[in-house]
Parts: sequence; C-alpha cells; structure tokens
Amino acid sequence: MQLTDANIKEIYDMFYDYMDNDQNIVTLREIDEFLQRSENCDIVRKHYKLWLYASNILNEIFNQDIFIDCEALLSDIDEESKYFVQTDIYNQCIEHLDKNGLLMLTGGPGVGKTVTSKMLVLYFASQGYRVRYTTNGDISDIKKSLSSDKECREIVLLDYCLGQHYFNMKYTQENELLSLIKYVKLSKNKKLILNSRITIFNEAKERSLEFNIFFQEKKIRNFTINMDEITSLEKAKIFYNHLICKHVPKEYYNIIKNNKNYLKIIQHSNYTPRIIEHVTFSTKYFKVAPVGYFNYILKNLSNPNDIWKNEFERRLQDVDRAFMSTIYSLTDTNVEYGVLKKCFDKRLLQMNNVDYTVDNYESILSRLNQSIINIIDDKGRMHIGVINPSVNDYMKSVFDNNRLELNEVRRSIGNYKQIERCYSKEELPNIQVELIVSGKVEDITFESEEEKSYFITAHICQNGIKKVCYKKVIYNYLRNAYGYRILKF
Repeated sequence: MQLTDANIKEIYDMFYDYMDNDQNIVTLREIDEFLQRSENCDIVRKHYKLWLYASNILNEIFNQDIFIDCEALLSDIDEESKYFVQTDIYNQCIEHLDKNGLLMLTGGPGVGKTVTSKMLVLYFASQGYRVRYTTNGDISDIKKSLSSDKECREIVLLDYCLGQHYFNMKYTQENELLSLIKYVKLSKNKKLILNSRITIFNEAKERSLEFNIFFQEKKIRNFTINMDEITSLEKAKIFYNHLICKHVPKEYYNIIKNNKNYLKIIQHSNYTPRIIEHVTFSTKYFKVAPVGYFNYILKNLSNPNDIWKNEFERRLQDVDRAFMSTIYSLTDTNVEYGVLKKCFDKRLLQMNNVDYTVDNYESILSRLNQSIINIIDDKGRMHIGVINPSVNDYMKSVFDNNRLELNEVRRSIGNYKQIERCYSKEELPNIQVELIVSGKVEDITFESEEEKSYFITAHICQNGIKKVCYKKVIYNYLRNAYGYRILKF
C-alpha cells in the first residue's frame, strides 16, 4: 500500500515489540523504486504482475495516444491480465523478442494466443515502447502509423494477422505482411508480434511461396502454444485465477477443492483456457447447483462443443468440413493416408462447386495439420487423425443431429468401416443384405480381399441369397479358407 507518515507510525506502534525501527515497514513507493533499478530487472521480468501493477502501466497506457483501435485492445486487457499466468512459452517469447524483434505465435482455438500476445505487448509498453495495434486486418494502416524515426521504440501487434477466415483473405495480404516484417527486421527499435490459428498460418504458407520460404529459413521464429506442453502447475494457476478473480462463490469453490477434484480438471486431456473461462462465467455456473459444479466442468471438458462448433461451422471451408466428416466416418483414432484419400475423393465427386484442378486432399492436409488434425508417421506409413479427442466428440454430435450431412456421407461410402460407423446396429443387417443384393458391395473397399470374400459368402449363406454373379467369390473363399477342392459337374 501507499502509506503516509501517520500510517507508518500507526503500524509501528502496533508492532514495535517485533521490529527495531519503522524501516521494517516497506511502502508501495519503496517497492516501486526498488523494481525500477536496472540491477533488479530480472525480478520484474520473472513476475509480470510486479511491473503491471507497481509501475501502473495500464493507467499510463490508457492516458497515452499510442494505439490504433485502442478501445478494442484495452476494453478487456485489464480484466484479462488478472487471469494470465506467466507460462514458459511467455518467457521464451519475451527473451526472443528482446534479441530478434520478430515473433509469430500459433496454436489451436482457445489455447491463449491472444491473451499471451497482449501481455507481451504490455511488457514492452512498460519498457517504453509505443504500441501499434489494429483489428481491421489492414496492414497498410499499421505501416502508415509507424514513426519514420528509427530511434522511436515501437511494437506492433497483429492479432489474427492473416485474416479471421483464411478463405476470405486478400490475395495481397501476405505481400503486405512480408513488407512489414522486412521493415521491422531492419529496425532495431521496432518489434512485431503476430498470432494466428495454425489453420490460417498453414494456408498462407501454402499459397505464398515467398511467405513459406521466409519461415523455412527461420527469418521469423514461430512459437506454437501446445496444451500438452503447458505444465499442470501452469494449468492449475490459470484455473485458480479464474475462480478467484471471477469471484466464484465459496460453496462452488469448495466443491472444486473437495477430494482434490481440481486435479481431474487440470489433468483432463481436453483442458484449454477457453473452456476454463467458459465454465467460470457466473451466467454459466449459476445454472447448476454448487454440488453439481465439478461434474458440470467435467461435462464441458468432455464435450467442448462450443469451441469446435465455432471452428467447424465458421472457420472451415465446405471441403474441409466434408474432409472432417470423412475422417470421423472411418475412425475414432487415425486412418491410413491412402484409405482416407480414396474415401474423401469419392465424397468430393458428390459435391458441387469443387475446384478439381487442385489437389484438394493435400491442400487440406497442409491447411488443417496441427490445428484440427494430426499427421502421424507410423513405421514409415502416414496416418491421419484428429488433434484432440474432443474433436471426435463434436463430430459425433454432427452425425447425431445433422441428418442431411450423415446422408451425404452415406451416399459417398467407399470403405466398409464407414458402413459400420454410419449405421446403427439395428440398421446394419438390412444395409449389409442390400449391398449384396444390389451389387454395390463390389464398389466397397475392405481391409483385404479375403475379408471381402468372407463378408459376401457369410451373408449369402445366412440370408439364402441366390445370385450367380457371386459364384466365383464363393468358390475362391471356400478354396482359400478351407482348402476344399471344388468339383465342377
């Protein structure tokens, strides 16, 4: 606290038995002076809230005309700083920006890209940097706002720097961005922070050769926020900050403490700051009784539809959504590259307004990798799966609730696994018989020809189906399976 002389005397009178003199009473002013000394800058850097509050940097920023679109950045930054946790990735970013001045921050939805970027900006604002920021995506505005004085210390934040929707990006955007990057790289007193969803970042690299080369040659460092690399302690601090700073009532808070329930939350495979933010809003948790709060949080972690719903419906192209449906129709884990490609190509043939002059399959793999899907090397064979189990949880809800999309997948089935996943146990027997009677089974791929022969033979025998076209299949199955010699009369 900031204390007057009278305050200090009053405190000393209360505790004089325990201290030699009133120098043991340390005021806010003295702490601030201590932290301002250059020899103590390492302390400030390690504990961002020291400089954030002791130096009153937020009030200084509010009172300076140093922002473009300042309302958009500052409207919630004071609130967000309360929940922010100084993670290892944040410390790495500070160190890198100090040395190099250029930083790209990527990650999936809800992992904390924006808040981390804002806290980085605040740190450099406290070091005397003027801040340039815009939300309209027009990089030319930022370039015009920069001082021509090379000694002027400025930091630029480009939030979602490649556009809110990668398929609506201006085709000149990458060139504008590269121009800005090159300018900052040549100016020792300028710094640039960019953040982007991995989906958008991958799309930009694919579309712009120069942009891709720029990152391949590591002219700008890319840091990816991966929830698997954030420690349990950091996750716990994020959760704790939300519970305390949002004034979650004691009866709800105690439910989280009981039996160390919080451990199940921070160790959950779907944990992200966005879900934690969601479940600590009073408008959300007041819908459940205190006794049910813990289960409410686990339910949201196990079924984080809000995050993937936004990603799926608003940030993916039509072909991307068809691709995700195709993966889910094949597996809960991962599927071999060639199997997925064959099934997806068949789905594309059912769609309208698809550009077949490009390799849509490879394009989507490049665009969605590390954002919503993972590409896995399994003993030299490429497999594709979703990046998080919660993606499959959301895709199940799509199949359960969107009958039209399910029917589109069914119309394009090319692999037997899809049949098993797209139809209920009650529907399967009739579908299997129909495949054989109609002859459509010939267009379905199985794991092996032996499996296909068994499927046809078993259902023909079981259902008394008489079709001459399957005579050779049955002969071959019996010969290969049992070594029978088939006699022809």
